[in-house]
Amino acid sequence: MSKFKGDLDELKANLHKDGIEGTWSNFDNGHKFKTVDGAILNFYNTGTLQAQGRGNSKDKIDRLVKRLNGVTEPDAVVEVVKAVAAPQLFIVYGHDETSRDQLELILSKLGIESFILAKSSGSGLTIIEALEQHVGRAGTAKAGIVLLTPDDMAYSAREGAEALKGRARQNVILEMGMLLAKLGRQSTLILVKGKLERPSDTDGIIYHSFTNHVKEIVAPLVERLESLGFKIDHKKALEASR
Repeated sequence: MSKFKGDLDELKANLHKDGIEGTWSNFDNGHKFKTVDGAILNFYNTGTLQAQGRGNSKDKIDRLVKRLNGVTEPDAVVEVVKAVAAPQLFIVYGHDETSRDQLELILSKLGIESFILAKSSGSGLTIIEALEQHVGRAGTAKAGIVLLTPDDMAYSAREGAEALKGRARQNVILEMGMLLAKLGRQSTLILVKGKLERPSDTDGIIYHSFTNHVKEIVAPLVERLESLGFKIDHKKALEASR
């Protein structure tokens, strides 16, 4: 029970204001308000309010009585869920667009968003500036993939032309070094196509080699990506390797 300091007319006005409709009747010690769905509000001559019944109207009457007694309803607690951006992959490659497209298709099947350096740097930035912008503390890329393909043929002056070997583009080697410096060895995946001269002084770096198609190394690729926090559906991974 609660006390109401106003009179009957004030109580009626508050009920009407809250959209609570019903009929009034009198009894020896006061007045009774009854809604269509059976909720009852007794208003005694002493100023006491008593709510009875159940249903939607009863809930409304309870809220009204609390408000008349200065009890405010607490604001609903809204849980704010911050959107967490999925980690992106930053990809650099040379002249082998076929292998690049294969890699991009596989990542798409795995549900992983990728940033292709040479395809996405058309905003007036140089390749190096684009890499600096998207990789590191301020960037969205949390891991990188370097696609080393035998785009050039070269040999050292000391060994002569007989030692001719396939070699990745020098700009790709530079970009690989930047990724390694910014992301670290564990977050930089290096894919090697065919027989390729690898950069010297790269001991401790894990290479994943394939012969013709990137799908040949989907299994180790998925394993590395999962270790970096990427969520991958293994059913999709199986489909991507076919």
